[in-house]
Amino acid sequence: MSLRNRVRLVIIAVIFLWFLAHAWFVGARSLLEGWELWSLLLAVAIGIIISNIIVRRSASRFKEALAREDIEAARRQHKLLIDFWRWRGRETIKASGISILILEERYLDALEQLQGLDIKRIGKKAAPVVTNQIAWCTAQVGEPAKAIELSRSVFAQMQSMGSAYSSSSNLVLGVCEFLLGKPSEALLNLEKAYSSAEASPSRRATAAFYLGESYSALGSATEARSAYQQAHEALPNGRFGLRALERLNQPPSRTQTQ
Repeated sequence: MSLRNRVRLVIIAVIFLWFLAHAWFVGARSLLEGWELWSLLLAVAIGIIISNIIVRRSASRFKEALAREDIEAARRQHKLLIDFWRWRGRETIKASGISILILEERYLDALEQLQGLDIKRIGKKAAPVVTNQIAWCTAQVGEPAKAIELSRSVFAQMQSMGSAYSSSSNLVLGVCEFLLGKPSEALLNLEKAYSSAEASPSRRATAAFYLGESYSALGSATEARSAYQQAHEALPNGRFGLRALERLNQPPSRTQTQ
């Protein structure tokens, strides 16, 4: 059943129960007079509250699916949300869908859609998040110098928006620094990204993997191996968890030079 139909069913059920209760306890006398009108409005309000909980639960499941890189589950929840917000919030839902493209590592497609978003229709809070995503995709397609400028331009804003946003901004900046050949500078941001990403196994695994890459580039084989193990443990079947496992299975001499 679609999310839209679930919401309709909840509201109809609440109103039906109100009429049933009215008929049972009050009888068939005139409806919607005095306290009866207020009680009906209260019933409708309760229905709306329950409906909002259902929608929020779907949105929460979508975020959880992204956090554990369950692309199929994320697509299912996203499809439900698209159907529910078909007339409103289209730009917000479009932005959410881009997160799936990033998980699939379709960075060029994600960049095209990110740059085409109407930020005014999403909200000011979304602007630094979108810029940070553009920075990540830009770095991944081979332009870390351009990406680091984008990342730095919204870094302070992201840091002030809460731990999840702070973790994301540290991750992007740290990865940009590593890709620019500055592994020692990348370490601090990547460590912060890892330590503050408890709610996102995906981000935690990504940060730990790039920590391993940075330590490896610095010739610190023991620290690199520990970081790769943390990446694999954070999300064993995720993108960077699997890449970390590949690093762990390489001969020590190769791990040091990656």
